[in-house]
Amino acid sequence: MSSSVSSSPLSYSPTSSPELIKTRSHHKSYHIEIGLIILFLCLTIPSLLFLTLIYRRQTTIISTPTPTTTTTSSTESPFLKYSFQKNFYRRSLINYPQARCMDDSVASYYIRLTTNTKNNSRWLIYFDGGWFCYSKESCYFRQIYSPNLITSNNFDEKKSLIGIFSSLKQYNIIYVPYCSSDLWSGSSNKSHSHGYDIFHAIFNDLKSDRNFQKAKQIVFTGFSAGGLGLLLNLPNLLTKFSSKIDIRVIIDSGWFIDYPGSINGISKINEGMIYWNTQIPSSCQLKPQYRCLLGSEAIRLFPAHVRILIIQSLFDQTQLHLDELNLNSNDFSLKLLENLRQSNNRISIFAPACSVHGFLFRSLWSQFDINQRTLASVLNLWLKRRKRTHLQLIDHRFDSSFCPQRENDDEI
Repeated sequence: MSSSVSSSPLSYSPTSSPELIKTRSHHKSYHIEIGLIILFLCLTIPSLLFLTLIYRRQTTIISTPTPTTTTTSSTESPFLKYSFQKNFYRRSLINYPQARCMDDSVASYYIRLTTNTKNNSRWLIYFDGGWFCYSKESCYFRQIYSPNLITSNNFDEKKSLIGIFSSLKQYNIIYVPYCSSDLWSGSSNKSHSHGYDIFHAIFNDLKSDRNFQKAKQIVFTGFSAGGLGLLLNLPNLLTKFSSKIDIRVIIDSGWFIDYPGSINGISKINEGMIYWNTQIPSSCQLKPQYRCLLGSEAIRLFPAHVRILIIQSLFDQTQLHLDELNLNSNDFSLKLLENLRQSNNRISIFAPACSVHGFLFRSLWSQFDINQRTLASVLNLWLKRRKRTHLQLIDHRFDSSFCPQRENDDEI
């Protein structure tokens, strides 16, 4: 009886159910694994294709350096081909032994050629700034806390995306990092101060550049320490350029004055000039030598045909901090305003009453204005104007300026 029941095809076997469940679970797991594999392939293949397109696009649009500019030493970082935006590429100064940064690496500069092939004879050469150090102790502190300011191996991509770099697309642009910490003035192996050497090596290097040889307009631009470097080095250098080239100079936040209360700042600069072995150009015979860095003195040494634009805040945070002056006092600003007035027969001026240091590197640089005249409109007119008249906007009352600012601009 029991055997007939157990052999019946309709009988319930207590062991059949677990086997059936196990078999079905195995098939279900198998189907899930296949589904996951298909989903993985569906997600991965398009991603790989997309990344491949990006890679090919970068290798196409990013300029490739010539053989003479890609030579690097064994200790120098390789050419960062795919990290530079907007077609900037690096040129090493390895052929100039004295052109070395404060960290003893080979100095470099960066070039972006305009895509406007019909009119590619205009150049903007931008010398960056970033304070200075003036002794062994202060320079050690700088190495620890500002390592990006002692080398030119690292290119800040933000600089190519904002400010005048993104605005002046019709210009070939040369960007020169500030890595010497010496106001572009030193030549010392002992303190690794080679700003002067780097400055002049760049133009020796450019002599062989076919694109640069076609230049019809060159706009030298210096921010802060870069502006001081232009004031010190350009008067002698410009004698080597053809008088047929339209030479212009923009000093952005580098117009310092010999203010009676600036003893602290002057003492640091004097100490620094000894530490850096500052090279004073033969055209400047002023004593004491720091006066060769003062705007009102330096512009007298520039050739008469060179046009100069001063962009300077009347409440410059860095100058006030350097001289340990009261931020709420108008005395310094009044002295600065008067100093600019005394030089107004030689220069164009845009001087708002803004508590900032530096304009042209900012994302909102074009929107600064005085009496509803924007910096962008002033710069555009100044670059195009052929007459030797000067454009001058100075906020005499300290209340007619519009000063836009983004918090992250000061981090550039």
